[in-house]
Amino acid sequence: MGFERVANVSEIAEGGRLSIEVDDLPALLIRLEGHFYAVEDLCTHDGQPLTDGPIIGDEIKCPRHGARFQISTGKAMCMPATSGIRTFAVEVRGEEVFVSDAAATTPAKAPVEAIVAATAVPATTAAVNADGSALSPTQTALAEAETQDQYLTALRDVIDPELMINIVDLGLIYGVTSLDGGNVEVEMTLTSPACPAGPQIVHQARMALERLESVEAATIKLTMSPPWTPDRMTDEARDQLGIF
Repeated sequence: MGFERVANVSEIAEGGRLSIEVDDLPALLIRLEGHFYAVEDLCTHDGQPLTDGPIIGDEIKCPRHGARFQISTGKAMCMPATSGIRTFAVEVRGEEVFVSDAAATTPAKAPVEAIVAATAVPATTAAVNADGSALSPTQTALAEAETQDQYLTALRDVIDPELMINIVDLGLIYGVTSLDGGNVEVEMTLTSPACPAGPQIVHQARMALERLESVEAATIKLTMSPPWTPDRMTDEARDQLGIF
């Protein structure tokens, strides 16, 4: 593919990152020391996302087993990873950032042409009635239920590519929690610890939630406890798989 727009310069503060897709591959757009980098969002050691890994200097660390990758080149910097991650070509055109699936030149960076102040996160306000009075416990419970329904509706757009059933009906979602500042935390599992589609499913779940206007950022926490079993599937999912 050629260069495609993925973000505005102002969307990413210094030291920040944004989950993107490059030719249907999960990737991270990172702003570091006045430059933008695009790297594959996939640890080559065990296939887990790097999204929530800490950035240390010019390296990103896998949050699971500690493998580190150089952001500018994708090079694996320590065990247990032995091969690097892909880097993608980046261009900054005015206030917009474009990424291509072509391999980045070394180093994989694009100069920021303007200094943009980080966008302040608006303060959250408590939900109230039209007359300014606080919601009753019943109203609060209904509002929370409606929010949960919005989250689950968004997550139903994420399809397990092997079973071709959405991750909610499969029973992969263990819980969705609303946090302050428009943040959402999802606890979910996979059909097996070695599920090859795991990184893709996690990435798509995050993107599905972050497309909602009410969500600023979504964090996906994988757990294998309790392990998934077919008993967690809805009746609709069972019908699709022919399980009676």
